[in-house]
Amino acid sequence: MSLPIAPPSQHRQRALIALTVLGGVALALLAGVAAGKLAALDDRTHFALLVALPAAFALGLLFVYARETLLLLIILFRANLDPMLNMTKVGGGGAAIGLGGLLNALIIGLIVMELFNRRRIPVGRLMMQTWLPLLVVMVGTLVITPRLVPGIKNDLALLSNAAIFLLAFVYVRDKVSHDAWMRAVLLSTIGPLLYGYYQIATHQGFYDAQVGMRIDSTFSHPNIFAFYLVLMVSLLFVVWRGGLLPVSTRVRQLLPLYILLLLFLLMATKTRSAWGAMAFFFLAYSLVMERKLLPLLILVGLASLLLPDVRERITELTTGNSGMYYQQLNSFAWRKEMWIAALHFMTPSHYLFGYGKESYAFYSQMFYPLGNGEGPPAHNVYVQVFFDGGVLGLAGFVWLLMGTGVLAAAVRKTDRVEGFLLVMLVLEFALVSVSDNMLDYLVYNWYLWFVLGVGISLHAARLTQRAENPVPSSAAAAHPRPVQRHISGRMS
Repeated sequence: MSLPIAPPSQHRQRALIALTVLGGVALALLAGVAAGKLAALDDRTHFALLVALPAAFALGLLFVYARETLLLLIILFRANLDPMLNMTKVGGGGAAIGLGGLLNALIIGLIVMELFNRRRIPVGRLMMQTWLPLLVVMVGTLVITPRLVPGIKNDLALLSNAAIFLLAFVYVRDKVSHDAWMRAVLLSTIGPLLYGYYQIATHQGFYDAQVGMRIDSTFSHPNIFAFYLVLMVSLLFVVWRGGLLPVSTRVRQLLPLYILLLLFLLMATKTRSAWGAMAFFFLAYSLVMERKLLPLLILVGLASLLLPDVRERITELTTGNSGMYYQQLNSFAWRKEMWIAALHFMTPSHYLFGYGKESYAFYSQMFYPLGNGEGPPAHNVYVQVFFDGGVLGLAGFVWLLMGTGVLAAAVRKTDRVEGFLLVMLVLEFALVSVSDNMLDYLVYNWYLWFVLGVGISLHAARLTQRAENPVPSSAAAAHPRPVQRHISGRMS
């Protein structure tokens, strides 16, 4: 006789349905409350909020029923969404919040749910080697920060970077899943590429008073778009030359053209640090992987100087370095002055813990005020984390770079090409952090840390497979392999 009790799976299904219904009711109530306030808003904000409410409901459904699909959609389309997400923001300044905040929460929620339900990955070791020290310091400095709400938002953004890094270990189980996720990352370039060329054709974009029109495509700033392009070009170049992903002959023939289209957009962003990072990648690839490419890449680099915008942006660095005779400082010279002013402003009592998360922008209006009275951001991650979190914050960021670099370098034991790529991505990130606010560029960070996670997780899966299916002694004698060590602080 069977018991009149539903199996656990049915109970779970009913609970999910109930949760969905309650969520729908909550959103309906929220919509009703908001409807009375929409009349006072302009048509653009009105439309954005009307779109945001059903979008939030749809995202909630995916989170409950199809979490892997939700992540796939985020990877495919997050690079396209900044203009729309910015329209949904409510509030002003650093306290503004919108649908983008919901996406951040969903990414964090995804890793929590997957770990709680069924996935088993070495979270403790991965976090300890990468994000945990920096997160602990930056969360701790919220106690002393003069900008609590922006500080909390920024810490949640850092946590979402760590979460998307871990999610790669959840969903990458073998080479097939690795390749599928990498393709999704590369497919995300289609929208930004098309809109970038639309901006060029229609003379739109981000207007900079010093350098003129810059292309920002679907991103909130040209710099973010530029670093995203550096990441994607690095990936595509290794797919083309190194065979990172299996592609058809026709696709391989078209890849050089697609890479050139992206490189032209990179030039149109007028972001010099991104140009330097891209040149660094090509130089390293030609020296380490294919030396026959070195003369060709040098010629291409020299030919790029024939472009007026490129030549002008580079020659700007030769003037405006002293500020004498009321000469306007170039962008790098004024940044150096600002960094020196920030370090002089700090007192020894703040060297250990800093002034608190997001405090740099608050105090910079005192030690380096701009013409409008506002304080500029640091434009240097090393200076920023030292100012915000003291020596502990700086140590946490350096630990993040070194720990991730060790994990990336170990990938070369199972895949030389991908190992090189991942090490270069870490080095590019460390390099451009000297002159830009890299930790504040959320979209770029999501793609960077997801790609790093995808590559490292495949390496870990291969090591696990080798441990579970050891090579017979006779075969090992005929084909000796180096000893592999499992993923940890030293890949052991």
